[in-house]
Amino acid sequence: MTTRRERLRAETIEDIKAAALEQIARDGAPSLSLRRVARDIGMSPAGLYRYYDGRDDLLTDLITDAYTDLAVAVESATAADGRSSSERFAAGVRSYRAWALAEPNRFLLIFGTPIPGYEAPQGGPTVEAHQRVGQAFFAVAAAGIAEGSIDPVVDRTATEGEAAAAAAMPDGFGIPPEMIGLLLGTWSHWHGLVSLEVNHQFDWIYPGGADEFFEAEIDRMLAGLGIA
Repeated sequence: MTTRRERLRAETIEDIKAAALEQIARDGAPSLSLRRVARDIGMSPAGLYRYYDGRDDLLTDLITDAYTDLAVAVESATAADGRSSSERFAAGVRSYRAWALAEPNRFLLIFGTPIPGYEAPQGGPTVEAHQRVGQAFFAVAAAGIAEGSIDPVVDRTATEGEAAAAAAMPDGFGIPPEMIGLLLGTWSHWHGLVSLEVNHQFDWIYPGGADEFFEAEIDRMLAGLGIA
């Protein structure tokens, strides 16, 4: 059981993060100010430093939360529950897009313009949370390769980096090194489309939403992966 002090601290941290996200949505991440966050929640600036060491510490927490929430959405959508690899992959891509459209400011916080002066801690929580998103899709690919439902035509050899990435995959994934680049390219495809949509770049063509277009692109991606 948590103590009253621990509950109050957790509630205060959530208040701080909510105020920071509101400020980021309004003014952009580079303008994040701990002093203004403290003012918005009725706390002294000195008091806020009992919870965060500085702006970068708060940003790291917000970025980790965003990656984690996206990862949870994708993991849930791609869970191994008897569906085919094709269905799981498509569900993961849809959940990625749905999360981004529901949380555009948080999506842009993690995938938008780099924040001047901020560097994520090497090997820190943001890196681990980010990797969870990719591993959810790699898990689907690994299952499809094992069952023979993913069989793309790959006409290039793996780079050293791709070979190292394949070797570093969790035990049991068994993804051939030459497929790493193809999978990354597929991620780039749907991530680019989602980024354009979040930034309203499709509005002039699809003012009512780009659902039909996105579904057609999912079919193209599946075909490119050789998913049956």
